[in-house]
Amino acid sequence: MSKRWGMPILKVAVSAALLYILFSKVDARLVWDSVSSVGAGWIVSAALLFAALQCISTYRWSIVLGRDVHVPYPRLLSMYFVGMFFNSFLPTIVGGDVVKGYYLYRETGRGGAAFASILMDRYSGFAALMTITFVALLIGGGAVHATGGTGLVVVFAALVGGFLGASLFLWFERLHQWLVSALSGIRLMGLNEKVDAFYRTFTGYRQSPSMLVGVFLISLAIQCGVITGYFMLGRGMGVGVPIGYFFLFVPLATTASMIPLSLSGLGIREGVFVFLFSRVGMDREDALALSLLWFLVTVVVSLPGAVEYIRRGPPGDVPADSNGDHHKRKN
Repeated sequence: MSKRWGMPILKVAVSAALLYILFSKVDARLVWDSVSSVGAGWIVSAALLFAALQCISTYRWSIVLGRDVHVPYPRLLSMYFVGMFFNSFLPTIVGGDVVKGYYLYRETGRGGAAFASILMDRYSGFAALMTITFVALLIGGGAVHATGGTGLVVVFAALVGGFLGASLFLWFERLHQWLVSALSGIRLMGLNEKVDAFYRTFTGYRQSPSMLVGVFLISLAIQCGVITGYFMLGRGMGVGVPIGYFFLFVPLATTASMIPLSLSGLGIREGVFVFLFSRVGMDREDALALSLLWFLVTVVVSLPGAVEYIRRGPPGDVPADSNGDHHKRKN
């Protein structure tokens, strides 16, 4: 077996194993009844909401990218949906962000700016998620602990702490220089020099504090929109759990799903959903059905990315004469 496929196959196996365990502890027929009980109007509304959130996410990306280079919004939207398709359907080590990066590289010829913009876009989204998770832990951490979720509280606290620690090294020059000095003895294909050069490009965003605040606020709105989407499907399912629990539990489940051990977080997210929501009055079958139904909605919404990928073709190589000069450079 090629090493290239080792990790993707492992992720699929982990997701399959986790889902098998979850379904073995519930009544599969009731899970199906919960899914089928949701009216088409609720599902369509959730899908339209998620599609709108992806359009807003693309707008956020355009703001970040606009600091260095201009690319028309329709082209960025096309790249964004291709990335969604890769993330949803293809369990490969070539993630959707990498595909987006190569498309943008081919579009502009500026690899540093392309990948730095994608990283900053992801970073702002993750910062918003960590902020909501932190608030959720402050407000409801005791409730999760009281229901036997001490381990989850520790994991989430560690994730938030790790994110804050990484951010300190990312944004504070002295800490970054200390890290570069500590790694100066490592000479692996010039990796440390490449990382430092990328860091210089990425931290150039510090010169645009208003932009950083703006994209963070947009990210908060996007995360709140996702939580609202879950709540809509829950209402369509007849679940009576108050929306406050959704704002408490969905960020925690989303954060857990980012642990790179399964396919698109499948299995991990559902396990956290069942564990948390079943402790506030939701049936285990409903909790599992809700998480899977939202996942299916996101998969369906990402399907236009397949059409765009076929239309665009593989990213390929960047043209030798492509230096990005044909795009308007922002000062």
